[in-house]
Amino acid sequence: MNPYLSLDEYIPDAEPRVFEGRLYVYGSHDLAGGEKGYCAGDYMVYSAPLDDLSDFRLDSVAFRRQDCPDLTEGDAMAAPDCVKGIDGAYYLYFNTNRQKVCRIARSESPTGPFTYYGEVQRSDGTAYDDYKMFDPGVLVDDGHVYLYVGFCMPGPVPEKYRGLKSPFAPTSIGYELASDMKTIISGPFPIIPGGNVSEGTGFEGHSFYEASSPRKINDKYVMVYSSEQKHELCYAVSDKPLEGYKYKGVLISNCDLGYEGNTEPVMPYGNNHGGLVMIDGDYYIFYHRQTHGIECCRQGCAQKLTIDENGDFKQAQVTSGGLSGTIKAKGVLNSAYCCGLASPDIPNDSLHEKSDRMLSEPHIYENPDTKEHYIKRIKNHTKVNFKYFDIEDLKAISLSLKGESECKVSVTISKDGNIVSQSSKDIRLPAKDSFVSGGSSADGETDWKSYVIELPVKVSETKCSIEVCFDADKEICFKEIEFI
Repeated sequence: MNPYLSLDEYIPDAEPRVFEGRLYVYGSHDLAGGEKGYCAGDYMVYSAPLDDLSDFRLDSVAFRRQDCPDLTEGDAMAAPDCVKGIDGAYYLYFNTNRQKVCRIARSESPTGPFTYYGEVQRSDGTAYDDYKMFDPGVLVDDGHVYLYVGFCMPGPVPEKYRGLKSPFAPTSIGYELASDMKTIISGPFPIIPGGNVSEGTGFEGHSFYEASSPRKINDKYVMVYSSEQKHELCYAVSDKPLEGYKYKGVLISNCDLGYEGNTEPVMPYGNNHGGLVMIDGDYYIFYHRQTHGIECCRQGCAQKLTIDENGDFKQAQVTSGGLSGTIKAKGVLNSAYCCGLASPDIPNDSLHEKSDRMLSEPHIYENPDTKEHYIKRIKNHTKVNFKYFDIEDLKAISLSLKGESECKVSVTISKDGNIVSQSSKDIRLPAKDSFVSGGSSADGETDWKSYVIELPVKVSETKCSIEVCFDADKEICFKEIEFI
């Protein structure tokens, strides 16, 4: 499902890699709530068997912050990538927010732990710092090693760089490395144009922002990257590794903007970063979503890609099922697995690191005291969507809620845009259940209560969406949906 790791884990910027018959995911590490900013945790390694992508396990703490040279309090170990080197060892590449160099750690196993190996360097052995080596992506191809980095913020040069050489190139940039996996042989080469130099290139509106993620597919070089739109992952293709890339399209938006012409975000959104992987002939795009009403508390998600008649990837839709496909409508499902969260209180613009929108709008939340996960601050006209379910003999849906509100709740089950079943109920959430931080209220009753909404007839149908709409006069919380 999405997210594909447990709800208490926040691993964004995922690079999926297949090593030794397993799918490995390497990403940065946010912390619940986002108060410490982007990428405040150690690097972790998760993996799953190729025949069961729902069975991820934590393999190790791959690389600890304390082992990174010159890393200061509040700095971020940003998005990494991992490849198998020429010598058969595994190399983890990363950059930190406050430093320009690309750092490397090495391990004999894809699970780690990784030991610090050094920095990407010039031929004389000095660390390369001509440009900030942000979001490194690495490709090992037939004995050659290619490194791609970049950060291209469209618009005027930031004030602190006025009159100085900017640490950022106007395009993403590429290099060839030696077999030692760190010495530059050639480069930098311009790869994907940034927003300030994209006119006339074919990348207009989808120019490079960050998140280089290279792959080789069917003898073509494929570059996945986050565009100037931030929320979308795009891709470009070339016949050569270090030149000639042409824009091909959008792979996914973490708020479904652009999907089949959609112009309204279906989720609160922010930046995006991920990569492609092929498993048993199918391609999947890994990406992340935002939680807690802030940009820097992100969870890894993934979707299967489809290919059109021209052999190009089509934009994937964000779903709750993710790697699992459809979900069986059985038992209990946490509301944090929603793939749509819309409300008049959620603006159409991007979240950011200093956002205080968690104080005013619905958002996916982890309670720091109880470690429960739920959607918080639901108010009038809030819609929560889940996609897709295989349903068999469904008679009713029970919702676990808390708060103090007069509330009308509507449940709509749809297939292919057509309503299959619909029902609603007026409920009153008592004051004694409102935002209790512990496990029970003062009189000993549990703070979460279940409200059953009967369906007009039993429902049996495949690939259905379920939308829960709340019209509440005061804020409420939504924890779980139970299928009856």
